[in-house]
This record gives sequence, structure tokens and C-alpha cells, in this order.
Amino acid sequence: MDVGWQRMGRFEMRNLGDKLRRHSMKQEKGFTLIEVCVASIVIMTGLVSLATLFTLALKQNRAIKQFTSTTAIAQQKLEELSAIDVSDTRLAVGGSLTAATQNYTDQLSVDEPGETISATATGQIPSYYRYWKIEADPASSGNLLSNTIIISVRVVAAYGAAGSMPEETTLTTARRL
Repeated sequence: MDVGWQRMGRFEMRNLGDKLRRHSMKQEKGFTLIEVCVASIVIMTGLVSLATLFTLALKQNRAIKQFTSTTAIAQQKLEELSAIDVSDTRLAVGGSLTAATQNYTDQLSVDEPGETISATATGQIPSYYRYWKIEADPASSGNLLSNTIIISVRVVAAYGAAGSMPEETTLTTARRL
């Protein structure tokens, strides 16, 4: 059996290969402009969604950081008031959780990394407002809780995360005198 391609010379085979390649390239069409546009729209939609999630995560991170900070600052004041001697005037009944009252409120600043909390210097913008109230236990007369005071501490962030209210925390404890 004689096959025609076996009789062809090298040059003729090369020309045949070139012809086949050119013919097959004419058959390939590639992507149309509409397909490229649709793919671009799909990719852009995905990227916009990711950007939205990223900004949402940043807002949530800031809110959680503020909540953690307000809780830590309130806990710090509760521990300070619980550690002082019962005869100390700082444990005198008074104060308010909503209004600044002399000797029962302070303003705190937090440094940029968020590691150091200090009293706000004059002219400096505070990061947090801290209020505390000391009250006699109303149920303490004539029972086991006599000579007990209630200590409440409220901490409010000076500013909230973007688009939300400032975080605040209120902690309360009882202390026996």
C-alpha cells in the first residue's frame, strides 16, 4: 500500500505543515469584545464586594477595640476604688454616671499604639470620659449587707467608629465597708 505522504520530500512536508497551521488559525476566533466586557464586569463586581468587606472589617475592628478599651478602663477604676482603705474620702457617697461631678469623673487619653492610658492634659482632646458613682446599698439596712456600698463606673469613648455611636461600658460591684 502506497501512502502519498510517505513519498513527499522534506520540503513538501514542511509546506504542508505550514498550510495546516494557517488553516487552523483561521478557524480560531478568540474572545469576542462582549465576552471580555462581561468578564470585566464580573471581576469588578467581585473586587467591589471585597473592598466593601474590607472597610466593614476595619469598622468592626475599631468598634471592638473601643469596647475592649472601655471595659479595661472601667475595670481599672473599679479595682482602684476596691483597693483603697474604707476610711478614704474617695469612697464617700456621691457622683453620677451621666454628668461630670467633681472628684467623680476624669478624662483619659490613649497614645497612638493604644498601650498607655493617662489623664488628659490641659488642651489635649480626651479619648475617653470616665464617670463613677458610689452609693449606699439601699437594701443594706438591718441585714447581712449592712455597711455595703455600690460602686458603679461608666466609660464612654469620645468618638465612635465611623457611622456608629461611641462605645460605652458600665460596670458595677458591691464593697463591704
